[in-house]
Amino acid sequence: MAQKREMPKRKPRPRLYLRSKIYLRLAIAVAALALISNLAGARIVGALNGMEDVPFAPALAGFGLIAFCSLACAYGTRGTSLPSFVVAIAFGIAGHALFAPIIANQTALAALVTASAAVILFSGGLEMTLREFLRLSVKIALLALPGVLITGFAFSSLLSGLSVATGTAVAMPVIIILGATLASTDPAAIIPVLQGLRFKKRETKDIIIAESAVNDVAGALLTTVFLKVPLAGLTIATAYAALATRSNFIFLAEQIGYGVVAGIVTWLLLALHSLVKKRQKQPYGADQMFFLAMPVVAFTGAAIGGSGFLAAFIAGLLFQTKDHMIEIEHFFQEVIDGLAKPMIFLLVGALVDVPSMLRYAPIGIAAALLFMFVLRPAMVFLMLGPYALFRKKPWGLSVRQLLFFSFVRETGAIPAVLLITVLGRMTGNTQGLVEIGMWVILLTLVIAPPFTPYVARRLGVAE
Repeated sequence: MAQKREMPKRKPRPRLYLRSKIYLRLAIAVAALALISNLAGARIVGALNGMEDVPFAPALAGFGLIAFCSLACAYGTRGTSLPSFVVAIAFGIAGHALFAPIIANQTALAALVTASAAVILFSGGLEMTLREFLRLSVKIALLALPGVLITGFAFSSLLSGLSVATGTAVAMPVIIILGATLASTDPAAIIPVLQGLRFKKRETKDIIIAESAVNDVAGALLTTVFLKVPLAGLTIATAYAALATRSNFIFLAEQIGYGVVAGIVTWLLLALHSLVKKRQKQPYGADQMFFLAMPVVAFTGAAIGGSGFLAAFIAGLLFQTKDHMIEIEHFFQEVIDGLAKPMIFLLVGALVDVPSMLRYAPIGIAAALLFMFVLRPAMVFLMLGPYALFRKKPWGLSVRQLLFFSFVRETGAIPAVLLITVLGRMTGNTQGLVEIGMWVILLTLVIAPPFTPYVARRLGVAE
């Protein structure tokens, strides 16, 4: 009886080869979307606008495109170190003309991005316990409060110098506002990058996440105050000096007060719902929707006179999910990963107008790189440097931790929301506002996240 002939086993493909195939497929997908958008985007949108019986057809089509791109980002980046939101930005830029109906409607755009940002900030609060937050509160406050002021002032000063050096005319109110809007880091970009890392000290991750949530609130408050100040004719120094007025202090106190109250009320609603679910464990779809709606409720509840972003973060910080809420929280996280985060970064990419961006490329690229590798480290060491002198103490910080904090400089969702808000409220010359802001947002999101795991392991702060 003839023996069966064994087939030779195939050698496994090298990891580099497999990743190259993934990157090639992603590049082809982005190029295909860009081709469709540039060649037929205007006609497609025009045809949708011509559907008189369904006037909202363009917006519905845009939402469908967001779903397709989100799926492509999730599956396309599996098995790679490339964050999905970086690919989402690329898809947003490629589909600029197809996303135009959403981008053109500033109210709808701000509502979508703001609701998503509120949900993400709430999730940032859930990432850590109140006890841990209070234990690290001084370090967090140093980075997120005076750190934001120093970053905003330094970036505006840097931008003013670059404006002269590159011969790019940028109005002083725009320079001042850009410093305020871009001063904060972004939890939507930072949280997913850190999730795959095992830190040797949990406080390293907690400080970064909490800073990104709190300084988003601080950046939003700083921008809101500057919109109340007549910036025309002011220098950077006089603009920041103008913050120290009684009326502005009262305004900030109201913003914080209303935000805290709205956050506590939302937490009480969540705690009541958790108590009901403990007794009635049968799952309902309404449970997931209630939980998902709470960050938006916190935001709108505070919006009557306070900071909605602060309210969303506080609600998440105070609430801790129990075992009987695991399924609800799992659904919540899936919505964030599958919809909220991709939608923000797709729309951030769609905001990019390539010809306009190219005109501001020299000043935008220089500002972004100096922001990341000079201003951010200087601010971190200025605020937290003294802790390195006591690194052997339980509450001290190592130089390696400070270097890692310095590298984390993602600027994303909330600054993008603020840019949209400012654009609708500023009067006068706003040239360069969106273009320079988008250069900073894009470069910080494209450069830092892919290398963050490598930097963390190289510095020895993560395994």
